[in-house]
Amino acid sequence: MPNQRTGGNSVHRVARPRPKAPARTFGESADWSDHRGCEGLYGNRPLDLLRCLRPLQWLKCLLLLAAPFFAWLDPTQALPGAVALQERLGLALVSFALVSSAAYVFNDACDLKADARDPLRKGRPLAARRVSLGAAVPLALVCLAAGLAAAWFHGHRFGGWGLLAVTLAYALIQPVYSLWAKRVAELGACLVALGFVARAAAGALAVGVRLSPWLLLCVFLLTFLVALCKRRAAHFEKGAKAPSAAEGRILDLEIGLSAAATLATYTLYTLATETVALYGTDRLVWTVPLVLLGLCRCLRLTYAERRAANPERLLLDPALLGLLAAWATACALVVRLA
Repeated sequence: MPNQRTGGNSVHRVARPRPKAPARTFGESADWSDHRGCEGLYGNRPLDLLRCLRPLQWLKCLLLLAAPFFAWLDPTQALPGAVALQERLGLALVSFALVSSAAYVFNDACDLKADARDPLRKGRPLAARRVSLGAAVPLALVCLAAGLAAAWFHGHRFGGWGLLAVTLAYALIQPVYSLWAKRVAELGACLVALGFVARAAAGALAVGVRLSPWLLLCVFLLTFLVALCKRRAAHFEKGAKAPSAAEGRILDLEIGLSAAATLATYTLYTLATETVALYGTDRLVWTVPLVLLGLCRCLRLTYAERRAANPERLLLDPALLGLLAAWATACALVVRLA
């Protein structure tokens, strides 16, 4: 190495050791499937594994009670006894809860990199690197197998394989949504709505009551609206990538159209000749204002409070819960007093 002379003194450059590069973490690796040397980063604690299953999302399975509720209002339909009804609905709820949890884990596994950068989803156990894929994937497979087994046992115990068919169809559309459809706003919202329709149909098939096409249509339109509200709220969340002006306007128009279609469909249902003959009254139309208030609350949560990015926050909103309870009570009173 050449010397530098300053004022007659010889100064030598001393080579300083370079600091060691930090160990590559799972989130920084080029290939998210490469786990070598990263296993020590994961705690895989039971609580984090439970959070991977998103137990709060199991509230959506309460939609299975919609068909039995309307069958209870219908005097022409006979529900099973109390014990058999609990067994049938219990198996259906367990089946859909487990299969939906498997779908959530699969969806998180497909979006590891995107979730790690997203301000809303970076706290999920997989994205936050608290749970490894080596633990999450077997957990999802166990949940899927247990959910399908519960649906099979329902058919074996009570006869009929409708619940198993609907559960299997629901499980099959989840990879389509996670791998491709959710990147297209309308198609993703449509598949989300079909998942809720499957829940409503499963409730009817589980207890052996008539499946109303009006119920399925109302459920589809309402959940299609909620899915669009979720996408719009996620776009405008703090730190999220803002959509283009055209995409924002299109989403607003689609949300307005879906809300109007939901209200119109429910109103037509209450006044339909079949409904009036079934329940012996046309006074179910009095419950339309409650549905209108619920839709308005959903839009307020989306645009003013921006809370629709997490659908579970919509389900737990006190105002919406109060309107739902008031609507169910009003329907029961109108039909029973008719």
